[in-house]
Amino acid sequence: MLLFFKSLPRLVRSANKDMHRHFSMTFSSIVSIGIALLMALFIFVIYMNVGRFTSQIESEFMIQVSLNPTLEDEGISELSDSISSLASVKKVTYSSKEEELDALIKENGAMFKQYKGEDKNPLYDVLNVELKDNTKISKVTKKIAKMDGVVQATYGGSAINTTIQLFKNIRVWGSVFVGLMVLIAVFLIRNTIKMTILVRKDEIAIMRTVGAYNWYISLPFVLEGIFIGFWGALGPVLICIFGYTGLYHVMNGMFFSDLMSMLKPYPFVLCTSGGILLIGMVVGMLGSYLAVRKYLRWTR
Repeated sequence: MLLFFKSLPRLVRSANKDMHRHFSMTFSSIVSIGIALLMALFIFVIYMNVGRFTSQIESEFMIQVSLNPTLEDEGISELSDSISSLASVKKVTYSSKEEELDALIKENGAMFKQYKGEDKNPLYDVLNVELKDNTKISKVTKKIAKMDGVVQATYGGSAINTTIQLFKNIRVWGSVFVGLMVLIAVFLIRNTIKMTILVRKDEIAIMRTVGAYNWYISLPFVLEGIFIGFWGALGPVLICIFGYTGLYHVMNGMFFSDLMSMLKPYPFVLCTSGGILLIGMVVGMLGSYLAVRKYLRWTR
């Protein structure tokens, strides 16, 4: 162990020397890995924000139950209790047709003020139903629609289900793409280290002849892979910090509506940047280790 720490500065210098000696090959690897990690970063940012969009949309899921105008207060109370007794129901809130019209005017403007007045208001009194598990919203809606005193029960139907499913598919394929980009980065570093080993095969043979330890021969290559991974990840990290922060401010923190607000830059970009940097170094270490393991073929 003491020998390892004594030798470490020299091995680090050796790794740096090899990177400068084969600068064109090292630089092309850094650029290629940077591009792969940048693409992975881009998909990851989409993945995380889509997850937020999905959560936000699901949190707004609510079944709106339109009540029969002939239903008295006692009947409304009984219906509310019946709905509340369903296993998936979290909360039931009553809203009169006057309150519904006021909300409509607030959201869409004064054009709906013409419907003010008991005889002019075409809306129904409603019960707004929140669920514990929004994945069951379709089944619960069908049950409520069959209850006495209910004109209709709606939640947005297939359009919302399609949107949620689309977001989930984007997240799944995004995960696959990120994994693919990481594997490509490993492959690129592995090939770079392999070429370095082949170039230095005479030097390695001499070191073996004089009895150098296996770790002493292999460690410079592993360190070189880590350095390549670090420098390759540095570009995507800077783009993540400055690019995402700038995009957030340009978009005012949202896509299209309040229901699709973006993740706030901090601490998101810091955590993501740290993760990208760590992935770059681990990928570099893994790629170089695979190359060393296969092409050095040392004997114990």
